[in-house]
Parts: sequence; structure tokens; C-alpha cells
Amino acid sequence: MTTTPAPTGPVNMTKVWMKLNSSELKINDKMIMMDTAPFMSNDNTYIPLRYLSEGIGAEVTWNDTTKEVEVKAGSSVLKFWIGKDYMEANGVRQDIGAQVYINKDGRTVVPLRFITELLGWTVTWNQADNSITLTQAMK
Repeated sequence: MTTTPAPTGPVNMTKVWMKLNSSELKINDKMIMMDTAPFMSNDNTYIPLRYLSEGIGAEVTWNDTTKEVEVKAGSSVLKFWIGKDYMEANGVRQDIGAQVYINKDGRTVVPLRFITELLGWTVTWNQADNSITLTQAMK
């Protein structure tokens, strides 16, 4: 006798598209214009944290006293500090290999690959047009 696994419910795929040095951020079918474009620095791709976070439905708060950015995404709480090369994910310290900083536009920027992979996103780089696609299955 064989059993069939119970269905786990519909799975929706969230897709985020961005391009180096472009202000366009596309989340599923919605286009957002950012005031800070993703860019490369010291072999890291940096993105503006607030745009990506809010674009996928996360809540972002800034504490000017401690220079801390907190991102609440579902059950995950991420904390970043300006000038630090580490962050916390649900209270656990994680080295991110590059500093979080505020760019010339006044936006907090973070290294893309570490953050997205920490949250379970798949990162795809398109060398032909310098675009980045992030995908994640959402239940």
C-alpha cells in the first residue's frame, strides 16, 4: 500500500528583479522606482535595504540613537548596524563580510547575496545585462 503525501497548500513564487546602476525594482508585476540604485563595491553588490524589505512586505524601522535598522519579515527579525560587518537574525549574530553603511543618498545599503540567502531567497545573476533576480516560494 502506498500513501500520497498530503498537499501543503498552494505555493506562490515571489520574484524580485533589479539591475546594477538602475533605479528600477520590480516585485512580481509591480515596478517601483528607487532613489538609490544597486551598485558594486569591493566585489559585493549593495542594495538599499528599505526598498527591498518594504517591497516584499517587511516592516523597517530606524533607531537614530543606536544607528540600527530593524527588519521584520514574517517571523524573522533582522538587525543591522551602520559601520558593522555583522548583523543579527532572530537574535543570532551573523557575519556578513562587508560593512553596512549609509550611502550618499542617505540610504542604508547592505550586501545583497548574504542577506537574501540568509532569508532563503535564490539569487540569479545575469552577466549579459547586469541584472539580479531573486526568487522565493511563499506559502
